[in-house]
This record gives sequence, structure tokens and C-alpha cells, in this order.
Amino acid sequence: MTSKQVSFGDLPIDSSDDEQQSQDEEKSEELTILEEYKLWRKNCRYMYDFISETALTWPSLSIQWVLGDTFENKTKDTKISKTRNLLLTTHTSGEDVNYLKIASTQIPASIWDNGPEITPEELQQINSRLRISKKLDQEMEINRVRAMPQNNKVISTINGNGEVFVYCLDSQMNEQSKTKLVHHTDNGYGLSWNPVVAEQLVTGSDDQTVAIWDCSQTGAELTPTQVFKHHTGIVNDVKWHNFSGNTLGSVSEDKNFIYQDTRAQDPAIKTVLSSKTSFNTLCFSRFSKNIFAAGGEDGNVYLYDLRDVSKPLHTMMGHTKSITNLEWDPFHENIVGSSSLDRRIILWDINKIGQEQLQDEMEDGVSELLMMHGGHTGGINDFQFSEEIPWTVASCADDNIVHLWKVNKKVVDEDPVEVDLAELE
Repeated sequence: MTSKQVSFGDLPIDSSDDEQQSQDEEKSEELTILEEYKLWRKNCRYMYDFISETALTWPSLSIQWVLGDTFENKTKDTKISKTRNLLLTTHTSGEDVNYLKIASTQIPASIWDNGPEITPEELQQINSRLRISKKLDQEMEINRVRAMPQNNKVISTINGNGEVFVYCLDSQMNEQSKTKLVHHTDNGYGLSWNPVVAEQLVTGSDDQTVAIWDCSQTGAELTPTQVFKHHTGIVNDVKWHNFSGNTLGSVSEDKNFIYQDTRAQDPAIKTVLSSKTSFNTLCFSRFSKNIFAAGGEDGNVYLYDLRDVSKPLHTMMGHTKSITNLEWDPFHENIVGSSSLDRRIILWDINKIGQEQLQDEMEDGVSELLMMHGGHTGGINDFQFSEEIPWTVASCADDNIVHLWKVNKKVVDEDPVEVDLAELE
């Protein structure tokens, strides 16, 4: 990989402010962060096949890739680039209107599998800086945004009041309908579309409830089809299982993990995963019906088997602050990603758990720590794997910066050994 594949959007390469601050004898935390950022940027060419940075006016609390040509773009695909959309949100702290935003970006065609090689001159023609194509206003900061997997033109959000909205857009991003889902009474982060049953949504909130919605119904407002009140604390996250279509999991400040079958009133599993930490987020494997991961307030990522959640299969330690999101790689059954308030995103290779390490390797982290993305200078709010391009991620943080990045082929194994999940199960 050469530097010709690295793009830095609209951010300057050199910063005179950095130089001025570096002369200060007192090493403040802010300066340390800036120094770490400069070191990361210097090494980007070795870590990434592609990296783009875009500065936003306000931080985005959530981000998601939109598949393919869901929306028509003024900039069409060319031989050297493909145009893709992303969903973003705003957190203005009451200083401006909050928006659900749809952005577009040009991605070098060379980072797709079997994509054509492009010259440095051609790279200069690609504008990978995000361009806001559409803004849909809301009264409160939007904590999460997710597009329905069966139809990316249907987009749901949950905000700081716990209000849930579902937008149905046309190919030009015009609003065809906006439905308010009425139930939650407090701030919410839990938001998940059912990957098996189209138009079914689950949400969770600080009001300690989990709600199921049938979004195939029409009307300006909808009420939930089911409400579960099994938690006694803030519901931090809720996710559908990837296989059954009837089951979902939730984690809460009450330290309980609840696994619920929507056809039953009582949960199939209700248990304290750990007495030492509450959990902020969880994700189910896309490849095994029994494996899931939970992200702790303590900064650790825990792997569990649904058939026995009395203790974790393994605990992955690498973050120094609370976990904010977990995602299973859509292409690789052995890769789990985690983000944290420590400004890092870590890609974990569970196939390397327990692998012997040399002394210098141990200094870099545990054996399963495959890659650490350290380019953000604020806590990570959200990240998402691309469903189209392997090893490609979009991330947003409190530093108002959005990163789009693809891990360098030399960082990951060219021909990785497939993990045998049966060994974990």
C-alpha cells in the first residue's frame, strides 16, 4: 500500500496550533491527545488502504453506511470512484436545530475487492470529504439512527426525549412520510431493526422499558405492539437476534442481560452477566446462533454463549474507558469491533484468543487485539462496518470528526484461518 491511497478530506496536514502548543512546557492532556493524533496521522499509510476525515459543525452521535445506490446522487459512479451515502445525526446542545443528515462521499474504486488500481493523479480527482445531501430536523439530539436492512429508504431514529421517528424517503431523499412512535418517556439509545422480519423495530430507553413496533402500519403516530418491563434500570441497548426473527437481547444499568422471545411474556434468560460492571451495548454473532458479545462500563468486551451465560467464554481487555458500541463484522465470523470513550476502536480476532505471543507482542496488547484505530481525539460515539467493502468502517466521535477507513491488507492476514466457533461453544 502506498500513500497515494490515503485521503484526508478537508483537514489540513500541518497545524501551526500544534506547534505552538508543543512549546508549552506543561504537558496538558489536550496536548498529549494532539501529539497522539499527529503520530497516528504520520503512520496512516502503513495502517490503512484508505482513510478520509471530515470535520462537522456539530458532533454526530450516530453513523451508518447506506447500501449501494439507495439514493440518487448528483455525483455518479465513475471508473475511479463510487458514490455512497451515510446517515449522520447532530448534537448541538440546544445551540442550533438538530438534524438527521444524509451525506454522500466518493470512495476510491480501488478499495473494493478486485477494484482497479488508480494513479495519484486520479486520486486527486476523488472528493472523499462528506457532503451533506439532506437534512431532516428534530427538536432534540438524535442518539441513534439506523436504516431498515430490507429497505434502506426507511430510517428510524431515537432522541434525547426518547421520541422515536420512522422516515420513509424516496430515491431523491424527499420525505414521503414521517411517523412518530409514541411510548418512551425518557432519553433512549436502544434502536434495532429486525434483520429477519421486515418493518419490525425494537427500542429501549432510560424509562426502563423495551418496546416492539410494527412499522408496516400507517398513520402519523403508532403505539407499540408489545412492551416489556423486565429491567429495573436504564435500558442501555437492545438488539434483535440475527437468526430467529422472534428473539432479542437487552442490557441495562441494573446489570441484567435479558433474552426475550416476543411470543412469550416472561424472558427466556434474565441474569446478571457480571456483578462487577453494567453493560452499555451488545451484539449477536452474524454467523453463530449462540454467540454474543457485551460491552462493559469497565471497558472490557465479554463473549458469551446463550446456552450458558453463567460466565463469559472470554474477556477481551484493551480499552481504558467505557464501551460505547459493539458490531460483528459482516464478512468475517471471527472479527468483532468495539468503540470506547477512550477514543479508540478495536478490531478483535477471536480466532487468536490464547495464541502464544513474544514479549514485544505482549506489550502491544492481548493476542486477539488485531487492530486499534486511534485517529479520533474525542470519545467514540458510534461506528459501523460497511456491508459492501470488507475491512471498511465509518466512525464518529465527540471531536466533530467523521472517519471513513479501510484496514491495510498487511495488517490483517491475507488468507486467515476460519475460526471454528464450535470450539467456543
